[in-house]
Amino acid sequence: MNADIMRLADNLPELNTLLDEADHVDMKSFDSKRSLSDFIARMVSYEPGWLKLLYMVRKGLAKLLGLSQVATDNKHLTADDIDFTPGAEVSFFTTSGGAPDHYWIGEASDKHLKGYIGVVAVPNSDGSIRFNTFTIVHYQHWTGPIYFNLIRPFHHIIVHFMGRHAAEE
Repeated sequence: MNADIMRLADNLPELNTLLDEADHVDMKSFDSKRSLSDFIARMVSYEPGWLKLLYMVRKGLAKLLGLSQVATDNKHLTADDIDFTPGAEVSFFTTSGGAPDHYWIGEASDKHLKGYIGVVAVPNSDGSIRFNTFTIVHYQHWTGPIYFNLIRPFHHIIVHFMGRHAAEE
């Protein structure tokens, strides 16, 4: 498993629980002077035209595999919309844990997999913040690895651009 995410987990016990028996884990980091809430709002609201096209393709794949269709129109989220309370809805994620200015973890679940997306904020010496974003996936059905391995290359591209957009000053 990625050494960087293991270092984060050392300081965040909830992350250790999610990492246990995970089928996929990845992490990307972005530096910014934004607040954690603003970074999250911008990240989950990112939806340029090319991404909308990918979501339409995903919709077809999901239909073939008998998966839920999730609305993805999140353009109006602001920092005030980010709720760190477990059970709160943030876009199509349900908050599973968080602490303002420290971390947020959201969960999305379907019959095929349970996915977690999270952000851990770590102050840099220059006053900026390193936002460590992670994705953790647990397969729940035989369709989970089929679905995720088909979308995996796009997942990495999407998370990269979401994080880059969220970090922009």
